[in-house]
Amino acid sequence: MSDIPTGAVTFLFTDIEGSTRLSQEFPETLPAALGKYNSIMHEAIESHNGFVFKITGDAFCCAFANGDDAVKAAVMAQKNLSTEKWDDAVIKIRIGIHSGNAEWNGSNYMGYITLARTQRVMACAYGEQIIVSNNTYELLKEKFPILNQQDSFASQSLPGGKKDNESSPKFSHKISYKDLGERRLKDLIQPVRLYQVVAEGLRESFPPLKTLDARPNNLPVQLTSFIGRETDIKEIKAHLLTNPILSLLGPGGTGKTRLALQVGAEMIDDFTNGVWFVELASLSDPLFVVVEIASVFKLSSDGKIEIFEIIKNYFREKEFLLILDNCEHLIEECAKVSEELLKLCPGLKILASSREPLHISGEITYAVPTLSLPDTKKKSSLEDLLLYESVRLFIDRALTVKPDFKVTNSNAPALAKLCYEIDGIPLAIELAAARVRVLPVEKILERLKDRFNLLTGGKRTVLPRQQTLRALIDWSYDLLSEKEKLLLQRLSVFLGGFTLDAGEEICADEFIEKSEILDLLSNLLDKSLVKVYESDYELRYTMLETIRQYGEEKLIATESKSGIQKKQFEFFYRFVEDSEAKLTGSQQREWIKKIDSEYENIRECLKWSLKNNPESTLKMSVALGKFWEVRSYFFEGLNFLQTGLQLSNSVELILKAKVFYWTGFFSMYQGKYSESKKYLNESLEIFREIKDKSGQAVALMALATITLFEGDYENSKNLARESLLLSHEINNKSFIAANLRTLAVSMMHLGEHDDSRKNYDESLSIYRELNDSVQLAKIIGNIGALEYLRNNYEDAILAFEESLSLRNELGDRQGIAISLNNLGTVYYMKLDFDKSLQYLEDSLLIIKELGDRRIYVTPTNTIGNIANETNDFSKAIKMFSESIVISIELGDKYSFAKGIEGFANSYIGLKNYQKACVLSGVYISLLTILKTNLIPAEIARIEEIKNILKSNLNESEYEKYWTEGEAMTVEEAMNFALAEKQ
Repeated sequence: MSDIPTGAVTFLFTDIEGSTRLSQEFPETLPAALGKYNSIMHEAIESHNGFVFKITGDAFCCAFANGDDAVKAAVMAQKNLSTEKWDDAVIKIRIGIHSGNAEWNGSNYMGYITLARTQRVMACAYGEQIIVSNNTYELLKEKFPILNQQDSFASQSLPGGKKDNESSPKFSHKISYKDLGERRLKDLIQPVRLYQVVAEGLRESFPPLKTLDARPNNLPVQLTSFIGRETDIKEIKAHLLTNPILSLLGPGGTGKTRLALQVGAEMIDDFTNGVWFVELASLSDPLFVVVEIASVFKLSSDGKIEIFEIIKNYFREKEFLLILDNCEHLIEECAKVSEELLKLCPGLKILASSREPLHISGEITYAVPTLSLPDTKKKSSLEDLLLYESVRLFIDRALTVKPDFKVTNSNAPALAKLCYEIDGIPLAIELAAARVRVLPVEKILERLKDRFNLLTGGKRTVLPRQQTLRALIDWSYDLLSEKEKLLLQRLSVFLGGFTLDAGEEICADEFIEKSEILDLLSNLLDKSLVKVYESDYELRYTMLETIRQYGEEKLIATESKSGIQKKQFEFFYRFVEDSEAKLTGSQQREWIKKIDSEYENIRECLKWSLKNNPESTLKMSVALGKFWEVRSYFFEGLNFLQTGLQLSNSVELILKAKVFYWTGFFSMYQGKYSESKKYLNESLEIFREIKDKSGQAVALMALATITLFEGDYENSKNLARESLLLSHEINNKSFIAANLRTLAVSMMHLGEHDDSRKNYDESLSIYRELNDSVQLAKIIGNIGALEYLRNNYEDAILAFEESLSLRNELGDRQGIAISLNNLGTVYYMKLDFDKSLQYLEDSLLIIKELGDRRIYVTPTNTIGNIANETNDFSKAIKMFSESIVISIELGDKYSFAKGIEGFANSYIGLKNYQKACVLSGVYISLLTILKTNLIPAEIARIEEIKNILKSNLNESEYEKYWTEGEAMTVEEAMNFALAEKQ
């Protein structure tokens, strides 16, 4: 379709009646029957200006700009299906039509409520039946006035039907609408008037609609729509069909009641005597549980028989679902009543909602998750955000208080973050959405630090505990024992979860014995205040952030938070100290993941120690150095080291040397080479003073790496050899391998390829022996670079891919960026620009997040080169401008020369040969001075550039501009290049 309906849209949904049965009875002939069905549907929809936007299984989802067309298409489809000759698998479909607002976003419709209601309208119909909602009828009643007599029809000509020996005859249908009255759909919101489309030749008589009214129930009308939970509902329904009782568990506000009601509505056809809802939240006395159940069924005692006996007699022969809502404060009585009823009443099923299980025979539990959340670490499109239930709920509720509310590119990140920060708790989302009346989403997010004062103002008609977030958690908290309350408070110091060992060590004292923690923790699990999950190596416990902050408030009020945090610091300092040696060798991957799982706790410990004991911050930071290196946490590591140093009054010499080493090391990876050298040389001096050969070796290694980055390969070799001698003296194999690698890289850049490969292989052998995956990934990448320089592109690709695979396993983001860049460079040389750009752009995204400007220039230059190759010279000049500025800041003359080369190529493409000649003189002379090892392809390209310039400039012009470029300083060349850009 050229014009896809959007805005006010009429939707037509279909479903095949008994599709499961058909697939079981006619597996061989059904595919052919479905082919006919698809053909009939497409013909009917498309011939009436309809748009099929989705086919799920055998169900069609179609959109129309006009309700009139939708009805005509439905009648035509049903008519042709009824007259089709079927072999044995007869296709009968139900059709639902509903009109409402929905926007087409280019790939799908955005209008969850309209689409969901269309689905509900369709679901209440039978095969061969067409049901239309009041919304659609209101659009059509002028053309098709409703008539009281079923045998009277308004005339309307429609094409349709196939008679024997006729391909597509024309004849008239007469259409009218049968008023089926106001009906409650299974979405539980307000009743809607439904109409059956009646047309000549179509079946007219059907059983009562499959709506809530068809069976007895007391399910309350809901004023708001139900969002998402499709998977939960499917699983709960399946469990209830095979088990007598299911308990929905979760903390307050997670939507247990609304979910239970929706499950009840959808299962009403499975119970002859319907679905019945018993609300227990307002009860305070256990004796009233039985009374409340009796009142729902309007049962009363005559004084001779106890009311519970009357209930049992009433239930005994009936088949229905009983929903017991909010059982937690009356848990023992609810358990007792439920178990006795289930024993005596075989047709009874119970769906309970509670903060904790009933713990009775036959019970299965279902932990109600919070609503699905966007990943705030990834950039999501507006369409992607709508896939998440939490976002959809926020938008739906926001529209009820602010009808013009819209999600835009500017507020979408804040909305995603907001839903994530409030844990996807439905009540919290609804309370937050209510604030859009007076605050933009960004401001609501800013105020979330004070969530318990922000998230208030719930509906006055609901229970008091549902009117504010604080009151909701108060309800759960007040049901705890004193020791459970105390443990909940103390557990609030953990961020990102905790292990049982950590909980026992940190939370036990004279008030709670260590041996009691497990049972108390189990109680909190039962009461849905703590969750448990299995990580790679252990069970971990966690709390929703909202509950954690509540516990933290209570802990602060007791004035004992600092004491618990001190114990937390001591625990995690020992943990980090133990991990330091294990980050090199066979346990490396395991310990990287272990630290990852505890890193939020570790970070909080570092923050606490900065305020209370800065020297402890330095000790913990030094122990974390290797981990920060692997995870590329350079900024964070530097911040803790430098702040700790500033705040410390005195630092012992060996600790100061290590602090200087890691400060210099991380500064190097930010491209701050002069600052890095200063710290590393100070570190080296202290290590020499205290005769620490191991410290001297690592400081020399780091200095060798800096000179390597600066292109001073001879000096790099000298420093690496000095470090290598010390490494042999102390017999540290890891240090030996690292120095051999540095030597190999320097030799590679100097063109000493055979000696380079020999050192690489020796280093690789040691790292394989040590099983050091971090260093293996690096050196395999280095070998790929050597093969690249040797023009062995396929071997280079294999090495880079192996390195990337290792780095992905480790989560080494800096290494991943380097590997992606390397692959992009090789594919650029192979002239596969599309694949090259994909790798390079992915690399740049990571580099920007890391802030590692040192490796930023390489992919930037290569992207600029691709832009030159594809004649996008403005993009090329932009990329090279970024590259040369950063290269100058870093002191990286080689990358600067490659950036100027890119400028020269851009101006050749623009046929500005004078400027191209000046810039070519700059970069070629600079590469000569640097004695850089150029690969054959680069040498050939230099000669090609010279020939192009000589062909387009006379001899005197060539000599003039070339000489001008040769004479320029680096700063003059940069100014010239950037001035030309402007």
